[in-house]
Amino acid sequence: MNHVIETIDLCYTYPDGSKALENVNFAAGKGDKIAILGPNGAGKSTLLHHFNGLLMPTSGKVKVLGLDVSRANLDFVRQKVGLVFQNPDDQLFAPTVAQDIAFGPKNLRLSAKEIEERVKWAIEVMELQGLEHKSPHKLSQGQKKRVAIAGVLAMKPEIIALDEPTANLDPKTVNKILELLLKLNRELELTIIIATHDVDFVPLCTDKAYILNHGKVVAKGLLKEVFSNTETLRNVDLRLPRITHLFEILKVKDNLPVSNTLPLTIGEARREIHRLLGRKNLYSN
Repeated sequence: MNHVIETIDLCYTYPDGSKALENVNFAAGKGDKIAILGPNGAGKSTLLHHFNGLLMPTSGKVKVLGLDVSRANLDFVRQKVGLVFQNPDDQLFAPTVAQDIAFGPKNLRLSAKEIEERVKWAIEVMELQGLEHKSPHKLSQGQKKRVAIAGVLAMKPEIIALDEPTANLDPKTVNKILELLLKLNRELELTIIIATHDVDFVPLCTDKAYILNHGKVVAKGLLKEVFSNTETLRNVDLRLPRITHLFEILKVKDNLPVSNTLPLTIGEARREIHRLLGRKNLYSN
């Protein structure tokens, strides 16, 4: 399989000598939706910052579309890998929304027409119409987050990496961000990588997961596999999604004949409940 992004024995040590990443091997293919899970301080943000060259490895390699992430390749890497910070205020700086979104394309030295088209497209995709001339810093937190994502999208990346995308957002805004990310993945085959400890959000938007703890990968695989490893999750101070935890209790404490593969979402839970009730073929998705 060709990887659009991968790390090979990636290690990173901070200037004070503390190790942030140790021999991290990560890979994502085109159109993948991957979660990087871990408690605070696990190294999630540090790993993301290596994907587009904000940080360079102490040892090991990072590759984007087959090219090493190096100072010589930074322009290419940062065009292909868009990074959305946890706090949008760290990313937004221009006087207006439209100017902020246009910053990346201008750095690509595109024509004025192409820049205008990209800004218009990104505004439409992120549903920011009517906010073009407003100051980003006067927007709500959810609007700021969408502007930050729009600025990344205007670069037309193949990979978008988001650091704690649900942080400080209300449930309605989280659902909107989720809806837009899934649309981008579906329609553009955009590879989406999300670093988070929000385990309830992860099953809604990703298919695979890596678990980091103290800078090391302690588990990886399909979500079903990763969330089946309850001991590892709890050892790194993570928990099961709420719906999964409920069915674990029903299986272990109440001795109900729940499937070994526990539901991760409400949709999966509905199907499992109907299976337990003996109802068949009621839902196809």
